[in-house]
Amino acid sequence: MPAYRKLAVAGLCLAAGSQVALAADPAPTLLNPAPASGWIVTLGGSGQYGPKYDGAKSYGLSGTPSLSWRRVGEPEGFSAPDEGLDFALFETSRFSIGVVGDLKSGRYSGSDRKLFGMRDVPWTIEAGAFAEFWPIEDRLRTRIEVRQGFHGHHGIVADIFVDWVQPIGRFTLSGGPRLSFGNQAYMRRNFGVTPEESLANGILAAYSPSGGVKSAGLAAALEYAWSEVWKTTAYARYDRLLQEAARSPIVRTIGQRDQFSFGLSTTYSFKIGG
Repeated sequence: MPAYRKLAVAGLCLAAGSQVALAADPAPTLLNPAPASGWIVTLGGSGQYGPKYDGAKSYGLSGTPSLSWRRVGEPEGFSAPDEGLDFALFETSRFSIGVVGDLKSGRYSGSDRKLFGMRDVPWTIEAGAFAEFWPIEDRLRTRIEVRQGFHGHHGIVADIFVDWVQPIGRFTLSGGPRLSFGNQAYMRRNFGVTPEESLANGILAAYSPSGGVKSAGLAAALEYAWSEVWKTTAYARYDRLLQEAARSPIVRTIGQRDQFSFGLSTTYSFKIGG
């Protein structure tokens, strides 16, 4: 942060002070370089092909932007394509904790005629906290996110990620198991069927699920660094709906338990400030 000093009263004092400052703070040299300053901003976008909604049998395309930043000289760090956008409030080389957010697309009756009579579930912003720990530094990562929904649903969700990260030249291969949970409010909004909806739909039976495990699965990603600023990542994820989610008529009658998604993303990094 800039420091502000009072003006010297006499010119001789100013000159003397300047000599002291020069001696105490020498100009940068090859042996004593100036400290790095500024920020590295990374902008990106991804396209994904996956289920149109939780438990759907029909698939569609979607896209999302991404944004991240770090100080110049700070390691870029690892992030999986299927995790939320986060900001660390405390971090060491092996542990970090902070805030996280995610944007989820909704479920609309117009996208599937079998949803006739069902209420729409609009897009949702999910915000909460994350914690991350590397049992094996730079290789094995564990992470948990707990998020509260706003707008589309108002439930609470939790996701557990385990990833092995393996650099191979310009490539970085990563992946591992996934486990997702939802509380009662989340499960009823996304997998429940009210008696009124059942009557209007004519196919789906009324169903009121409780909270618990939503799904278990696997994810994998392959990143390629074209240069220091351009990177492309291909990724895939498989989830199998479990317990209350799997028993939903939305899944059993018109959908399916096995959920696959595939995606491709590109990022560009640049420096600002400094």
